[in-house]
Amino acid sequence: MRRREFIIMLGGAVASPLTARAQRPQAIPKIGYLSDETEGLHLFNSYGSVLDGLRRLGYEEGRNVTIEYRYAAGKVELLPSLAAELVALPVDVIFSVGTVATKAAVAATKTIPVVFARVGDPVRYGIVASLAHPGSNATGATLLTTDLAEKRLQLLKEMVPGVTRIAVLHEQNFAPGDIELKQLEAAASLLNLEVQATGVAPPQPGALDAAVPALMNDSPGALLVGSSGWFEDVYQHTLGVASKSHLPALYVRGEYVDAGGLMSYGVNYPDMYRSAVDYVAKILKGAKPSDLPVWQPEKVELVINRRTAKAVNLTLPLSLVGFAERIVE
Repeated sequence: MRRREFIIMLGGAVASPLTARAQRPQAIPKIGYLSDETEGLHLFNSYGSVLDGLRRLGYEEGRNVTIEYRYAAGKVELLPSLAAELVALPVDVIFSVGTVATKAAVAATKTIPVVFARVGDPVRYGIVASLAHPGSNATGATLLTTDLAEKRLQLLKEMVPGVTRIAVLHEQNFAPGDIELKQLEAAASLLNLEVQATGVAPPQPGALDAAVPALMNDSPGALLVGSSGWFEDVYQHTLGVASKSHLPALYVRGEYVDAGGLMSYGVNYPDMYRSAVDYVAKILKGAKPSDLPVWQPEKVELVINRRTAKAVNLTLPLSLVGFAERIVE
């Protein structure tokens, strides 16, 4: 064999494995999904909004991204072990839903990026150093806004003229809800209102029905249903509290109003979830969580159900109609 032919043949033999390695498909990124919710598509669950956000960014489950799901279904004591499972797999990024799920995720790993959603105050809970500079392996989207407690009471006062006592339904031993209740009590004193709190403990939905007599003890004129992932998971029972007590009710999420509740004032949760998903995509492309400031909602939305208002003999004030983001007919 001529020397020139031998060199060409040798060069081809050497190049072939290199070419094969260069053309080998990259590993599909794996997202760990850690949530306090119940598995599956649900009016209040993050699942639909998260998948929608991923699709908008070009990620399709089973094609170019894999998702490992871990749901606590309201049993928050399971979250640390579920977080440990995701870390052990391992995954490329953890998407955590809820304050307790996020605390479990950041406790389980200091190296795998964590993107959170539905967290009230990530600084207060030690999840990030600050909103502008997270300074750790975690960032995401927060519900943190100001003056929500006072504004919610003001809206109820405007919807129900002459109301002086407002019943508050809250989840017992739920840290974000405890903080929310204290804010409501402080705001009530400024508005010449009395807040009457009734706590309910998960996981039995029947406990919500049983709470109605306690809520009605001092003849309140309206009801405010506090933040609770459990209330959302059993939202039909939560809505039932208002219907059984015949009280005009305000909720913290618009989904309640879509399902028949009177009114809500709060953050648009689907927008929050999609904003958090943007961070997942950025991290998969090489961004560091510590460089991504925590997302905060730019607006809070009032949603009103006109049919429900008629059912409880309320006339919608024009001021609220004009202020509302949506009117459900």
